[in-house]
Amino acid sequence: MNIVWKVFLVWYAVGVVLVSFDLLPPWLEWANAVFLYLSGILAIYYSMTVLGKIKGFIISLIIMAFTMWAESLGVKYGWIFGSYHYEQDFGIQIFGVPITIGFAWVMVIFTSMSIVINLFNEQKTLIKALLYAFVTSLLAVTMDLIIDPVAVAAKQYWVWDETGPYYGVPNQNFAGWFYVSFGIQFILYFLIGSHAPPANWTSRIRALYFMMIGMFVVTALAYQLYLAVIVTLSSLLIVCLLIYFVRRKLS
Repeated sequence: MNIVWKVFLVWYAVGVVLVSFDLLPPWLEWANAVFLYLSGILAIYYSMTVLGKIKGFIISLIIMAFTMWAESLGVKYGWIFGSYHYEQDFGIQIFGVPITIGFAWVMVIFTSMSIVINLFNEQKTLIKALLYAFVTSLLAVTMDLIIDPVAVAAKQYWVWDETGPYYGVPNQNFAGWFYVSFGIQFILYFLIGSHAPPANWTSRIRALYFMMIGMFVVTALAYQLYLAVIVTLSSLLIVCLLIYFVRRKLS
């Protein structure tokens, strides 16, 4: 898996330049799907270190299936996230949703988990479960605050059939991100074992979270989406401050 991490780093470095400055040729569009596959594979591996090999793998597949089903409800009926459809080729689709999106959701879930997992490895309580799910879901929404403006306004990866005040993205989308993440993370909290995952992989998956935001921030700057950058970084700062206060409260 160390090799996958190194390949991802190279792919990421090249991708930041090509995607951010619109240098990616049409014949290389498949690289976007590979990028999402790699990030998802890394997150799945991390889930296996946190939850156990077999359980982590199965739960990752369940998360992929559930989130793709939730996305399909938006594509077909406009439920949960709002009404939209995919424009770019992200690979094989199931019910109108690319499989790569399932990998992306696994990445979002477990990178968010990695940032706060050390705060909640003591005795489990309902209050801690709610707090854990709340914080990790805010981290997920923060990532989407930069992903959607870039995907819609700059790259046209998908198109919203509705509209909203934030780059035309409906508010329902961000609420959907929060609630889907919250439900998944609430359940995951009670499945996390008491043993600490390998510190090096926790650090890597944490870095993956910030690298994903960083790539989209660079792209947003290249396309002059300054409001998206300000909103995302402000949200990230607020969530980090919240995590700091939670850490002090639980210590």
